[in-house]
Amino acid sequence: MREHPEPRPRDHTDAAKDIEPQTSPDNIASQIASLKGEANTWLSDPSYATLRFRLESAHAAVEAATVKGRRVRLNKGDRKRG
Repeated sequence: MREHPEPRPRDHTDAAKDIEPQTSPDNIASQIASLKGEANTWLSDPSYATLRFRLESAHAAVEAATVKGRRVRLNKGDRKRG
């Protein structure tokens, strides 16, 4: 007799639910903002200007995608009601 029952097979929806919070645009934006803050603090030498610029661009792109995604979801909600 087994002491522990066998775990059920992992479903794709389970994996998606586990990954979703980590890959949400808000979480990604906050991680990039954190990296950007650390880069500005520690990489003050002018030779790192390109890296700081790329982090700023990535952060702006994620923020823009987040706003656009919210607008799309809001618009879809309006269409369903209307």
